Amino acid sequence: MEEADSLLSKINPMLVELSDFSVRQEMLEEQLEEIMEEVRDDYRAALKPGWEDLQVELENNINHVNNMILDLGAIGIEVDDPTLGIVNFHSLRGIETVFLSYRLGEACVNHWHQLDENYECRRIMERELDIISQ
Repeated sequence: MEEADSLLSKINPMLVELSDFSVRQEMLEEQLEEIMEEVRDDYRAALKPGWEDLQVELENNINHVNNMILDLGAIGIEVDDPTLGIVNFHSLRGIETVFLSYRLGEACVNHWHQLDENYECRRIMERELDIISQ
C-alpha cells in the first residue's frame, strides 16, 4: 500500500490529463453522433464543413487516451474508469490477490476490492487489520 501511495505524486498529473482527454473524447463522440444522425436524415449534411476535423480530433484523442493507459499499465496500474480517474493496483491481502483502488482526488490509496469486483464494490481498508503488500 505504501508503494501505491508513493506513486500518487507521479500518476496524479497523468490521471488529470487522462480524465480531461476522456471527457473530451465523450464530447467529440456525441458531436459526431449528432452529425451522423443528420446525415442519415439528409445525406447533404455530410457536405457541411468541419465534421472531418472532428473525426481527426477524435482519432487523435483516442490514440492519446490509449497511450496514457498503456503508460500507466507499464508501471503496474490498471485503469478502471479514465473519465473519473479510477485506477487499480494489484496487491496482496494476506495471501489473496486483490486490487487496491484509487480515485483521482483522494488523499491516499485507502480502498480495495476483489479482482472480479468493480469500483462500486470497494471497501475501506482497516490498516491495522488488512495486511497489504504491493
